[in-house]
Formats: sequence, C-alpha cells, structure tokens
Amino acid sequence: MKTRCKVGDLAFIVRDAFPENVGRVVRVIAPPLWLDDGPAWHCKVEGAPLRVQELDRPWEFSFDTKGDCYDADLRPISGVPVHDEQLDEVTA
Repeated sequence: MKTRCKVGDLAFIVRDAFPENVGRVVRVIAPPLWLDDGPAWHCKVEGAPLRVQELDRPWEFSFDTKGDCYDADLRPISGVPVHDEQLDEVTA
C-alpha cells in the first residue's frame, strides 16, 4: 500500500479528533503500524505537546510530544532540494 509519508518527513496534521491539533507540524520518526483503519506513523511534534487520547482510558486525554498519526490525516511538507554547492554559474 502506498503511503503519503515516510520516516524523516515533516508533515501537517490535517485531520484529528482534537481540533487544536489540526495544522500542527510533526516529524515522522518510525515506520507505520498497520491498523484496521490504515497505516499510523509514530510522530514527534515540533513545538508544544499535542492533545492525545489515553488508550487504556478513552474517556480521558493528556498531552504528549509523541504519538501515532494516521497517514490519511497527515500532509507531508515538501520543499526545494538544497545543494551544498552551486551547480550553475552566471557569467557577467
């Protein structure tokens, strides 16, 4: 199955059970777990902790800097490739 993200990617959270997590940036830090609802990546938040649901007490929540995010709920952030050396020169 093709996924949107890969380990090392930065991504925006585009959908979450807690609205305050939407728009936050996470880094994908481990391969996905394959759950019934699809692949869920282990992620680390960039900045303040995310609000997360307690697995053993689903009626409670806490805050954490790491958690699992479904691939479908993430949008990878891609950028312009960076080179250490200049490949093209402009002559005057």
